[in-house]
Amino acid sequence: MSNLAQSFYQFLTYYEASQLSCGVILAKCKNLTKELLENVKQDLEKDRPNVAAQFVYDQSKNILGVILDEQKLGDTHFYCLLVKEHLLKRSLLAGSLMVASFPESAESAGQMLMRMIQEMKEPGGFGEIMIYDRHFEGRADEAARILLVNHDETVTEFLRIFLQRKGYHVFVASDGMDGVNKFQEVTPDLVITDLNLPIINGYQLIERIKETADSEHPSKIVVLTDRRLEEDVSKSFALGASDYISKPFSPIELEARVKRLIS
Repeated sequence: MSNLAQSFYQFLTYYEASQLSCGVILAKCKNLTKELLENVKQDLEKDRPNVAAQFVYDQSKNILGVILDEQKLGDTHFYCLLVKEHLLKRSLLAGSLMVASFPESAESAGQMLMRMIQEMKEPGGFGEIMIYDRHFEGRADEAARILLVNHDETVTEFLRIFLQRKGYHVFVASDGMDGVNKFQEVTPDLVITDLNLPIINGYQLIERIKETADSEHPSKIVVLTDRRLEEDVSKSFALGASDYISKPFSPIELEARVKRLIS
């Protein structure tokens, strides 16, 4: 099919010259025919009818490229989750995915695309969504450490990339016991946890954290859950939570509260 860089050059030149934003998604694929690509596009148009998207599959590199009109990084990541879902459904995904946005992720749209294509040559975890961002290189060592404890992979993946984009060093745990172990390993500055967790629930996790935390440098705990009953809020604060956020939530509000607690 098409050469990815050549096909997208005109679009990216337009966005850069017009100072408009756009999202870019790259995905390693296999056996992606024109017919199958059209099926994927139709499914995505049904899921996000208001998003204008351009698709190109570079068969020589086995990379599917997507440009999203006027989409910032958070929106591009949500769309990437849909791309991943539809590629997996048809057994077309062959490796990792990468997301970026212009001008959030780089000063040059064309250079961003070329570097993304180059980085896609490196092996990545199957289905892993990586974030490209030249603006935040070298900041991981300075970043505050955040531990995410949530069994919902979609929420976890979105929050991981969103918080990394804000400059934080993010660790992930999928259940309460894993959360306890990760907490002891990385001693995070802040923990964001759901209450509905496997093995041990969020209440028990908060108790274990408070039992093992360094008294001189205690970690702050934010509860992020779909529970809205007053008794859940009261119990969380009584056990030592620093903040309580109900789903659905605004990632901007969450980041503002995280910044306030860590600073």
